Amino acid sequence: MISIIITPKFNKENILSINLKNQNKKIYRNIKICFSLVYSIKSLEGAIILRQVGRYYELNLKDKDLHYNQSKTISIKLQTSRIGSYNLSCGPEGIFLLDEYQNLINSRLKKLSFDKPIKKREYETINTQTIIPILPEPLKINLSKEFLKNPDKYFFTQNREIKKAFASVKITASTLGINLNSHRGVEINFIKTNMEKDAYKIIINSLKVEIFSASYGGIFYALISIIQLSHFYSGDLPIGIIEDKPKFHWRGMHLDCSRQFHSIKIIKRLLTYMSLFKLNRFHWHLTDNEAWRLDLKSFPNLAKQSSYRGYKEIIPPVYGTGYYKSGGYYSKKDVQDLISFAKNLNIEIMPEIDLPAHSWALLQVMPQLYDHTSNSESEDVGNYKNNTINPALNETLEFLDKVLFDISELFSYNIIHVGVDERPKTAWEGSPILKEFMKKNKIETFDELQDFYMNRIIEINKKNSKRTAAWNEAALPPYNDIDSAGGAGNIDKNCLIFAWEHNDVSAASVKKGFQTIMCPGSKTYFDMAYNSSTDERGICWAATIEASEIHSWNPLANIQTKFHDLILGVQGQLWSETLTDSSYIDEMINPRLATLAEVAWSSEKRRNWKDFKPTLLHNMKLLTKLGWKYHGF
Repeated sequence: MISIIITPKFNKENILSINLKNQNKKIYRNIKICFSLVYSIKSLEGAIILRQVGRYYELNLKDKDLHYNQSKTISIKLQTSRIGSYNLSCGPEGIFLLDEYQNLINSRLKKLSFDKPIKKREYETINTQTIIPILPEPLKINLSKEFLKNPDKYFFTQNREIKKAFASVKITASTLGINLNSHRGVEINFIKTNMEKDAYKIIINSLKVEIFSASYGGIFYALISIIQLSHFYSGDLPIGIIEDKPKFHWRGMHLDCSRQFHSIKIIKRLLTYMSLFKLNRFHWHLTDNEAWRLDLKSFPNLAKQSSYRGYKEIIPPVYGTGYYKSGGYYSKKDVQDLISFAKNLNIEIMPEIDLPAHSWALLQVMPQLYDHTSNSESEDVGNYKNNTINPALNETLEFLDKVLFDISELFSYNIIHVGVDERPKTAWEGSPILKEFMKKNKIETFDELQDFYMNRIIEINKKNSKRTAAWNEAALPPYNDIDSAGGAGNIDKNCLIFAWEHNDVSAASVKKGFQTIMCPGSKTYFDMAYNSSTDERGICWAATIEASEIHSWNPLANIQTKFHDLILGVQGQLWSETLTDSSYIDEMINPRLATLAEVAWSSEKRRNWKDFKPTLLHNMKLLTKLGWKYHGF
């Protein structure tokens, strides 16, 4: 029996109300209400906060008794959103109720409603008469109206490299009705030719298909283009020539697997999507305030203890995970399996451990990495207190040595991302051990201390034959004023910088001589809502982002020509705070990531939005056959 009905609603003043109605013929006393939010509570009426970790809250009703058939309401004023309104991601997530004996109360949560709803956006009908079905758009394409007939969609090859590419996409092709590795149908040959990395040429004549390339990547991408053509033309291939190469070396996608645990199956599904649009780097965000997801031999209990959350666990049920224990971590076997899968799709995997801040979960398991004699308290932008490891402690230095060595052995790719974003300004202020360390090493400011910390990590990684990557605060002062700090700018120029805060940050980074990946929140953060409708999901601290706005982005527009070579590429990001159900992933990514792939690969003279939309729609239909949902555009 459902005892209490929970009804969340935003009123016309954007105040969040949570109404509790008792349907049970008993009195509930001292009810505890537990839930997560994506925006912080600024004030509330009808309840008091008993506990807060990040944006996970435990409340008590002010009027503690809830009688049969009685209703009581909590009114919450949230931190103001950029657009001044809220959406489906902004209500209480993972909510549960406990009675005075800490027993779980059987309750039901109603759908979040809005007294002042904002309608869903309606998109224009797309004209599909003229279309080049390949996405991203090739550099040169000259296809006739004559066809190499192949109604059965059968392809075969004698070439070993093409057979390898066939095997990598066989399941995807089969789902689309395309038969690779057949012994009949259209033959695909390979001619090795001196070309740039990942470049390819396809010649289609009336008898066969020829692929020209210098590498497996070029062969693989040529095959992807052939699959897209075959799907569009029902097996037939237009006779002609395609010559193609990528604009950017780094064409990436990031997934946050700390805020929510995403299974290897889900990640493989994303990697397959990436490969269909010639994306080649997967940024695997493995640690944050909410969990340390990577199992390491030097610290066998770290992932096991910090990767599960729940009401009775070390890590509380942040970001909607609810009362019961849930979560997971990635074993050595998982990592090896994913790396092998990705390589066959021409994708390299870059791991990220987010340090020295964003370490609340780590510090719950390893408190020795924090100076507990500190006389001050810090709080980060996500409301986590004292979430930053202390670089002056011997335990921290030993931890970094061992962790970075373990990761360097586990991951074959030569770059390790070490975070370094959003360090609270006051994180290190109260530590007497750290102040003595700074005095001894003639370090005057905490920003200089961060540089010292970063250079040490860079040296450790070099010793392990790895390159270091970090968010832009590792090399620059923060762009956004959120009470966080950055570096003094004196770190090894070998560090690869991920410029996330704003478009202008990339320009500042390359001017300092750093190779840079452009990933500004206003264009590439797919946890942002598409628009201001209350029926959308996502947050909007950086912007709301429609697919058309990604397509209009010219990454190099504000970068001086002499620094263009320092821009290695672009990358999409999906942070997981709002992904309280895995079914939300599809529409947050799709079609925005496919659109970003066009920006990452195609030339600045690429097709306009009107001409791009039919191609995007065709590829959304292709993805629908593979089980992907997509948002309107």
